[in-house]
Amino acid sequence: MPMKKIIERINEVTQNKVENVMERGRKKAEEIEEEVEKEKQRRLDELEKEKNREIQTMKNRIISQAKLEAKKKKLKVREEMIEEVFNRAKEELDSKQPGEYKGYLKQSIDEANKLLEGKIKIRCEKKAEKLVQKLVGEIDPEMDVEADLKTIGGIKAISEKGSTMDLTFEANLERRKKELRKEISDILFEED
Repeated sequence: MPMKKIIERINEVTQNKVENVMERGRKKAEEIEEEVEKEKQRRLDELEKEKNREIQTMKNRIISQAKLEAKKKKLKVREEMIEEVFNRAKEELDSKQPGEYKGYLKQSIDEANKLLEGKIKIRCEKKAEKLVQKLVGEIDPEMDVEADLKTIGGIKAISEKGSTMDLTFEANLERRKKELRKEISDILFEED
C-alpha cells in the first residue's frame, strides 16, 4: 500500500474517531443541557409552589385578621348597644316618682329590718323621704331615716353594728348585670 493510501486511511480513521468523539461530546452536551433545563424547570416549579404557598398563607392571614377585626367591631357594637339599654333603664328608673315603686321600697325596708341586727338607719334620696318615713313608721318606727343618698331610687340600710344592705336600683342592676346582659343580648341579637 502506498504511503498516500496509508495516510489517507489514518486520516480517515482519525477523522472518524474525531467525529465519534465530537458526536459523543455533542450528545453529552445535549444531555447536560437537557438535565440543566430540567433542573432549572424543577427549581422554577418549586419557587412557583413556594410563592403560591406564601401567597395563600398571606391571604389566609389577611382574611383571618379581617374576620377577627370584624368580630371585635361587632362585639364592640353589641356591648355599646347593651350599655345603652342599661343607661336607658337607669334614666327610666330615675324618672320614676317614689310612689311608683312604693312596693319595692316597702319590701326593701322590711328585708333590711329582718336581716340587719340592732338599730337601723335607712338612707334614701330626698324626693323619697316622706314616703320612706311613712313606710318605716309602718314597719319599725325605731329605724332612723336620712335623705342624703345620691341614687336613682331605692334605699341603703345600715345597722349600728356596721352591716350594710345596698338596695338601690343601681346596686340591683349591678348585681344582676350579668344575667340581664344575657337576656338583653338574647332579645337584641336573637338571630345570631
